[in-house]
Amino acid sequence: MLAFRLTGLPDSRLPLYLYSVGSQEEKVLHRPDGFPVYQLFLSRGIEGQFRLPGKGTWTMGAEQLFIVEPEVAHEYVPHSNSKGELGYIGIGGASAGSVLQSAGLLQIEPCHISGFEIIWSRMTDLWHALNQGVTEMWNTSALIYQLILDIAQSKIPSDVGVVGTGSSMAEDVVVPRSNQESDPGKEALIRAVALMHTHYQDDLLLKHVADAVGYSVQHLNRLFHQHYGVTGHQYMQRLRLHKASDWLDNHPRASVREAAETVGMEVNYFIRMYKREFGETPGKGIKHRNQLQMEKDLTNS
Repeated sequence: MLAFRLTGLPDSRLPLYLYSVGSQEEKVLHRPDGFPVYQLFLSRGIEGQFRLPGKGTWTMGAEQLFIVEPEVAHEYVPHSNSKGELGYIGIGGASAGSVLQSAGLLQIEPCHISGFEIIWSRMTDLWHALNQGVTEMWNTSALIYQLILDIAQSKIPSDVGVVGTGSSMAEDVVVPRSNQESDPGKEALIRAVALMHTHYQDDLLLKHVADAVGYSVQHLNRLFHQHYGVTGHQYMQRLRLHKASDWLDNHPRASVREAAETVGMEVNYFIRMYKREFGETPGKGIKHRNQLQMEKDLTNS
């Protein structure tokens, strides 16, 4: 598995740039607010369903590509008997949409990729280069453009169609923000908070956030403590816990493990932190929600 990696601030002159890259194993991906850039999902062995509220639901098989446009809400649920990885490449830039469109990749359905392992290895090379800090963003831009061309050349039209339509998901639980507006690091802090809200499900470390906003971890922690009274790590942890609680409200029959995976936390650590934050374990909360649902069903019947 390739842990989530986020690039730094892109050069405004770049028409196309790499925003993020990584892969995940069999877990639910839930983004009610979408993603800030185009996402190219690659299915390596794993199978599952993508649901875009108001647009439809698509089954994604092995060795397929599925692209989600910026700011489009989506949810991915792997099949229970599926084993493999779901790779993702975030691509931004003023020309990202037109390049993908010209390459014939902006279609609202999964498509098969011939020579899939070659494309996967290109994604892996990008991840290693980014992880080791050996590739400049300008060079990465050229590599992304070449990767898009390679995918377009390898694309095989798919007959997978719409299975159904979905409804919108619940709104975000927003962690309160400070009213202080005049601090020198305000813009960096706002961007850091936005990145956390966007990537709370991913393997996002505070160091990644600090690098992306051009600050040291120590300086960023000082800003968080000044404005929110907590460290950056504590802010991100509380955000994940509140997102998990919100998700459980909308999935009352889900398990504790599913809730933990939804926000990218290890289950035992998630249980401890959840109890510390809300005063009860997530399991007790699930039991309470199910009881309320049963009482509601009985009342309605």
